[in-house]
Amino acid sequence: MRLGEFDWVPTLPYNVGDEAAEFERSFVAQFKRAVLSNNHPTLNHLVVLLRASYIRLSLPVRIRLCQVIYELILHESLDLTLLWDCCTTLTDILLKDESITPRELTLDWFGLYKLIKAEVFPKAWHHNPLTRKFFDPAAAGDVLQELLPQVQFNSYDWQSAVLQLLYLFLPSSRLEPNDGARAGAKEIKRVEDWLPTIFSLWSFNMNTGSYNAYLMKIVTLLIIEHKGHLRLTTEQLRLVFATGLQLLNLPLDRSTTPLPRSFSTALGGTSIIYRLPKNGSLPVGEDKAATFARFIVFTLQDDSPGGTLLQFEQLVQMIEPFYHPSNSGSWSGILARFLRQISKELLNRSREEAKEDTEVLPSARLPRNIRRRFVISIRTLAMMLLFSKGEELVSLSHSTLKYLAEVEPDLIFRPLLDTLYTAIDAVTETHRVISAIRALAKLASTLSNFELYPEGAQHVAPLLTLILPGIDVNDPTKAFFSLSFIADICANGVVLEELPVDGDVPIPAMSSGAPSEAAGDTSAEEAVPETDMEEIEWMVRSSTAQFETWIDQYFHRVFMLTDNMSFNLDGTNGMVSFADIKLYMVTARATRLVMFQCSERYHPMIARLVTNYVNSVTSLPALDGVCCIVREFASAIPESACKNLLPLCCERIKEEVSNGVGSVPSLSKRSTTHSETTLIWYASILSSLSERLCASHILRYKGQIVSTINLLLDKCLSRHVYKLGCTMLGGLLSALAAIYPDSSDNCRSVPKRVWADPEFHKAHFRHWGKHVPVSESLEALEWHVPSAEDREAILELVRVLIVPRVSQLNKMIDELSAKQEHSNTEKVQLHSLLSALTYGLRGISTAIPPPEAHIDAEGLPDHIAGIDSTSGIPSLFRLDGQVPAGYAFTDRKGDGYKEIEGVRESIGQVALRAMEHMAKSNEDNVAIIKKLIILAEAFLCYYGTDRNTYDSNKRARQSGIDSFAIDYSTCVIPRYYAVRCAMTIHEARMLRNSHFIQINQLHHDLSSQLAHFCLSQYSEVRSYAVNVIRNVFYTIPKVKFPLIPVFLNELEDNGSSDPERMTGAVNALNVGPIRNLCRSDWSYLSKVALVLCRAQHEDKPTVKKLIRDLALWLAIFVAPPLPVQEMQTRTIELVNGLGDDVDSRMAAMIGADHEKRIEYVDTAMKEERGFINGLIAIIRDAGTTWRFAAIAGSYLNQLNAVYSPIDPHMASTFADYLTSDLLLFRETAAINLTRLLSKIRKRSKNNCPGISVNERRVILDTSEHQNNHIFRKQSYMDLCERALANYASSSSSSSSSGEMPDPVIDNPAWGWFAWPREVKAYAPPPPGEAMAYDRIDPESQEAYDAVKQVVFAEGKWDRIAKLFSLESSRAPESDVIGLNRTFLYTELFALFDLPLLETAWPSFDRLARDFENPFSQRAAAEFIGGLLRGSKHWAKASLQKLWDKVIPLLTVVLANLRPDSIHFWQRGLHFALARRDPRRFLPLLKLLIYGRPFDPHAETPFVEAAKLDFLRTLLATWDWRIVSTIIASKPRLFEALAHPYEQVRVSVGGVMSTLCSLEFSVAYAQANVAIEDLARYGSTGCDYSYWEGTQRTRGLIERIGSQITEWKADHVPSNEGASEFSRGSKTLLDFLLSFFAYSSRRLAIKSLSLVLPLVASLQEWHDDEDIASTAKGLFHFYAQILCTPQLSESVVADILGLLKDPTSTRHLIAQMLPLLYILTFTNRFTLSQEMHTRIVDTTVQFMGHDHVEVRQVASAALTGMIKCASSNVIFDIRRAFSAKLTKRLPRLRNGRQPKNPAAYSKLIPTRHAGVLGLSCLVLAFPYTIPDWMPEVLVQLAECIDDPNPIQATIQRTFAEFRRTHMDTWHEDRKRFASNQLEILTDMLVSPCYYA
Repeated sequence: MRLGEFDWVPTLPYNVGDEAAEFERSFVAQFKRAVLSNNHPTLNHLVVLLRASYIRLSLPVRIRLCQVIYELILHESLDLTLLWDCCTTLTDILLKDESITPRELTLDWFGLYKLIKAEVFPKAWHHNPLTRKFFDPAAAGDVLQELLPQVQFNSYDWQSAVLQLLYLFLPSSRLEPNDGARAGAKEIKRVEDWLPTIFSLWSFNMNTGSYNAYLMKIVTLLIIEHKGHLRLTTEQLRLVFATGLQLLNLPLDRSTTPLPRSFSTALGGTSIIYRLPKNGSLPVGEDKAATFARFIVFTLQDDSPGGTLLQFEQLVQMIEPFYHPSNSGSWSGILARFLRQISKELLNRSREEAKEDTEVLPSARLPRNIRRRFVISIRTLAMMLLFSKGEELVSLSHSTLKYLAEVEPDLIFRPLLDTLYTAIDAVTETHRVISAIRALAKLASTLSNFELYPEGAQHVAPLLTLILPGIDVNDPTKAFFSLSFIADICANGVVLEELPVDGDVPIPAMSSGAPSEAAGDTSAEEAVPETDMEEIEWMVRSSTAQFETWIDQYFHRVFMLTDNMSFNLDGTNGMVSFADIKLYMVTARATRLVMFQCSERYHPMIARLVTNYVNSVTSLPALDGVCCIVREFASAIPESACKNLLPLCCERIKEEVSNGVGSVPSLSKRSTTHSETTLIWYASILSSLSERLCASHILRYKGQIVSTINLLLDKCLSRHVYKLGCTMLGGLLSALAAIYPDSSDNCRSVPKRVWADPEFHKAHFRHWGKHVPVSESLEALEWHVPSAEDREAILELVRVLIVPRVSQLNKMIDELSAKQEHSNTEKVQLHSLLSALTYGLRGISTAIPPPEAHIDAEGLPDHIAGIDSTSGIPSLFRLDGQVPAGYAFTDRKGDGYKEIEGVRESIGQVALRAMEHMAKSNEDNVAIIKKLIILAEAFLCYYGTDRNTYDSNKRARQSGIDSFAIDYSTCVIPRYYAVRCAMTIHEARMLRNSHFIQINQLHHDLSSQLAHFCLSQYSEVRSYAVNVIRNVFYTIPKVKFPLIPVFLNELEDNGSSDPERMTGAVNALNVGPIRNLCRSDWSYLSKVALVLCRAQHEDKPTVKKLIRDLALWLAIFVAPPLPVQEMQTRTIELVNGLGDDVDSRMAAMIGADHEKRIEYVDTAMKEERGFINGLIAIIRDAGTTWRFAAIAGSYLNQLNAVYSPIDPHMASTFADYLTSDLLLFRETAAINLTRLLSKIRKRSKNNCPGISVNERRVILDTSEHQNNHIFRKQSYMDLCERALANYASSSSSSSSSGEMPDPVIDNPAWGWFAWPREVKAYAPPPPGEAMAYDRIDPESQEAYDAVKQVVFAEGKWDRIAKLFSLESSRAPESDVIGLNRTFLYTELFALFDLPLLETAWPSFDRLARDFENPFSQRAAAEFIGGLLRGSKHWAKASLQKLWDKVIPLLTVVLANLRPDSIHFWQRGLHFALARRDPRRFLPLLKLLIYGRPFDPHAETPFVEAAKLDFLRTLLATWDWRIVSTIIASKPRLFEALAHPYEQVRVSVGGVMSTLCSLEFSVAYAQANVAIEDLARYGSTGCDYSYWEGTQRTRGLIERIGSQITEWKADHVPSNEGASEFSRGSKTLLDFLLSFFAYSSRRLAIKSLSLVLPLVASLQEWHDDEDIASTAKGLFHFYAQILCTPQLSESVVADILGLLKDPTSTRHLIAQMLPLLYILTFTNRFTLSQEMHTRIVDTTVQFMGHDHVEVRQVASAALTGMIKCASSNVIFDIRRAFSAKLTKRLPRLRNGRQPKNPAAYSKLIPTRHAGVLGLSCLVLAFPYTIPDWMPEVLVQLAECIDDPNPIQATIQRTFAEFRRTHMDTWHEDRKRFASNQLEILTDMLVSPCYYA
């Protein structure tokens, strides 16, 4: 269970009662009341509050709340804001609340599915699909029955969409044995039944990252949620690992050829416009490699053959070279994040399995030896990244090592510390030093955890000493991480105290767990180590002797650092960098912790050091750093701080003031007078002391401090000086009045009683890193609670220091009011008084609770709804009032409370007087006005803390906690941070109380003055005032309501506008509370938005931009008010189950709230109508500029929601503005009118019984119609072909609409993989011309008539056609049609039917016949596309008339197409046809397929290519449903194989490949049949990738290959042009490449094998470089495709056969060997061991080839294969190539010839093969030294005297070895024997010229 606020409450020093129970009761009651009364504003706030407060509620309540919220999401009518917040809250709870399990909470999947399909569901769920865990696992069958019929993977469009739905809805929890009887599930399917189906889907696509990632996420979540009950088979693991390897994006070959541009452009010609399923383009949502990492960790079980561990070790061997710093690239970040995720998931799994209540099966838990072996594999890669050049990679490596160290610390720290010691000692390699220090900072808490890693304790002191030089003035980065390491070491409980050492070092006992001496031997490391605790404790004790010296050196280093912190942290002398602030904070934190954790014996030394430092330096640039040290000194060692510094400071201040220092009046923030340096120095030190001293020490020195304050305030007129006195005053009062840990003892790593125990100090190292639960850690925490003496001191200080200054200020205001001008002295005195009262007010406000506002039960919902959820207020502890917070004066009736409250009131009154005075006549005095603004803020917002102070303190207290690997499912955190968190909770309670304040007229008056200053002429004043008023509005929401009209009035056009005041008004309206009010309250939204839309009278650009930005921001969130609807019975039942029953009083309040809600909604609807009328008036106003009219249009666009009523005035306005002269208005009108017409259609269908359009829809039950020919595979694919044949034979007229005897099915996915249970189809068109929408929704009738009147007006369509055919705003060469206009036409013709066509047709007919103008063609294509799509429900006679017009026009258009217009018509037709049954467009099909047949011999290449492109448009739109129809037309494609024009050939290749690909479909009768059938194929289901195509496809490919082979035989090189062979080869290559780029890669792989020898030979076709380049590119794609096991075996066998073919030339072999390596690497996990052996053997054979270039290429390929090879294979390779070197070459000197030249020549290739083979072994492991490598290197060195190419090969090998091992040679050389090292040195060291 995570820690919540109530877990800290028992540690607070005041009684809070049973607050948690009271909060739960109150929250449940108000939640119940809000739901039952439809009070959405209150419910919205409670839902948001639940995200932070759910942990306080009991488990049954949390579960019931989740059920209620889910029911609200699914079945209740919620506005979008509430819907989003409900979704976000529910996902947040389900993510964080581990106590809610599927056993307690089961959710309905189908309701959520319907919401997502309806596109009204927020995207929050898409990235956080946690509900699948809570779906009933018995419903998996129902989910698959619904989703599998939507599978259609012939093209990429559908893949991610359907897989995402599967990912979102497939239940991941385990189906218990007794779950089969659960209600609601129609098909009970266990995961073992349907998992083969998921793996079958894997084979549909083999190279798309998001596709593979989704499937991997599905399988991974199943593994995790089944807690060991689900085990994957070896075949399943191999497939997932192969996919994961592909996701890592490794660069296998740098020479990969891209797609030819002509080819890719041709395929891009039919881009998808409308075919994406809804929500289909959503991203995966996380790093794809992270899912692979999670899969690896949670499938790790044992070391069985084929298991995850062995597969992962093989993966590590393959990817290890890509981790080395010298081998970085775009893949490096992916690999580093992958490694970090693996280690993180391993830690999570280890923690989960270590829990006592874990649900993981004992047999499924990770054995320790397996875990250690796994960690060793990861460690190898992480250590490589440690010194990478990129900062992100280094940081990721540190995180990886951190997680691994938490799992197995000894495996990480032993090698890591050796590396880090060496790196930190390095002087010349700065990046290694910084990386080492950063690593130490990251791992500090783990290293110093004695319980986790005892050996680490002995390294703490040496590392602290070693890292001290890192505190370097000249290197802030290094200093930051050095100090972070020190701080984290101390925070983790390390005590800086020397321990006694007894005797000599113990002799270590020999144990089986001792590490092996053999370097690189990991077998001993895998065993669980045994620890010699006696030796470790002795070493730790010995190391603590360094602590005293270290403390002394540390403070000297910090003093040197602070001396050079010359930046000014308050930013007055310029901007301060974030890095400087971080360094300042970490310095403070480290120093504080060092002082807390050091022994008391070192306190005198620290006091001496600090005191001497303070007295030795008085440099103002170092002042901030010195004050930082003093504050921490006062916090940790207050007695010494007071004794050594406080009297000294008081004396020096008195001395300086008596000498007149600081008496010169000045309002400068920083002193420019050198004489003030000493005074400011000691005053700053004293101020820092007063901030941190506790009350007991303050009382002891109260007299000196008070007299010093008076001295500074009364005698000093320098702003910098008297400000320090004010700071002391505030710090003094706060220290006396506040609640905080009483002494430094309470902030140490152990409680005070433990620290005081002598036994603890004898062996304190045993407590290092040992943290206990919060309840135990803070049990004895001592707090400072104001005592009677403290309270008396507070009152005394108030009377002495504050009350007199209130009187002085009143008197000064009276005097100044009578003067016209103020002297400089008077200004300074006024500023001084205001500063003193500001700090004094903040101090005394800590002592009393705010005046509490009484909130009755009836008004509580309104109060809750009025709290701004973005205000930064801490989570509620109570809903209806203030909570105990331990104030000094708690009793509001007591004299002390009344006195202080009276003083506060008097300060507020005098502040108001001063503000009024300055507002009248002194607005130019910016410094005083700013101080008044701050004073007003303190009065209005500050009671112990305010929003900004709380946020700042909270961030500071959280600083550093991220360095600890805290398990937030427990309550264990370091005590230092626990104390600080408890303090944060106390401050949160005080801040919460300030929001329950009783306001009076003074609050309103001060707020009004602040509003006045928001409108000041001075930008600095405005900025201050706006920031303050934002905080005031958050704290006291009610004061903003009277001020909004003030700001709005400044924006009205009243004849004289002031740009400065308008700027202030807009900035004030732009604060969060007002913006959020406008989002939720229509009475303010309409007023603010209308004023902004009218505020165009100011010409200043900055003002206009501010207004536009605010107006557009509000427009984003505006939404029409939602009518109050009756609640569902299910929801009411769930809500009534929350808490107590509804009594009569609660029922009355619910009824009253419901009435108020109805009244509010009615008012909001009236406001909305007025708002709409106002916006329309603005748009229609001729004086409105286009920018502001566009803003008004954006509001109308947002108001045009589905559930809002349709305003006729709005509808006619949008229809009118279709013909606006401004493009922006036309586009806006088109979008909004489309939405309005869509609403009218939907409402008419839903609300008009008997409407014609509903009669045309039929539902077919596939289970009852299984014998229907529609649901049979080939029959359904041939439906369109038969319908077109019948249509052609029944009428010779091309305009006949044809007959459709069968229902039409528009969904293009149904039937491809499986049929759903129910199919939505449409009956054939009815006879006549009856309109589909013959009835209109009564509420929409008026709007319908208004639109109709406009669109049927005479001349309207002439103007629409003219304006819509103007040049697009896009680039002139853009070929994209305007979808907004096309959708508009669709809605218009769907609703107004044939009569509108008769009206509009002449205008667009003229456009379409303007062939010279591409923009006219674009407009006509848009019109035709929308018309055809909108005619979906037209009657038969209407369709007949439509085709009578369209077909003749298209015939003329297609005959006159131009290159700049063809794409418009392709896209227009694609829009019209997408997701429609082809049989709806039989006349069009007849025209495109039969009316314009392709003529391969025509001399018009563009025309013929255009014909093919339109066929491709049909295929891209209808894919598998149109293939048979086009094939039946017998297009003469083969005859164009060698067409003389490239444009035609490219189109021919694309059409042929598409036809072949789209013939594939699965076509199961139903999904359950598919699941049962696929399970028969085994654990990975059916391998659909192994599809060879139909007999027709194979025949076509073989025929093409034969024809090209014939042409090749007859080819004669010529300069007269390309031959038939060249042209045909290009067509073949385009044909094969199309498979890769469009859809069916599975068919590409099998098709290529049919013509493999031919295509391979084209790589060396030098007569035409395009052919050779394209062929090479084709093979690169071919090699990098991820294949399934069955397919990969077949592909590799084909390539091996080609290589062994005697006719293969050496050039061909040289081209194919690298591709064989890439294919082998990519499919390493899918290829069998036998196939791997064949591949290696074949490559080895080519190492002895007669030609050197073949041997070298084979060598490179073998190097890559060795990276994937096992140790046995490596041994065999080494032995085989070593044998080739046994016979030596005879030495030839002085140019002599060999005795036997033939034998000599034969021996050279043999020895060269041997050298190449051994070089492969060396180069395959570039960054490691395996055991066998030294001997191999010696063997190579012995051959250095052989002639070339042997000698050159050896030299290159040693040069590469030297390069890759240069950084680690100091370690690698240890792996060599002395004689080997001597030989190697001769080879690696370059010869010297002087040698």
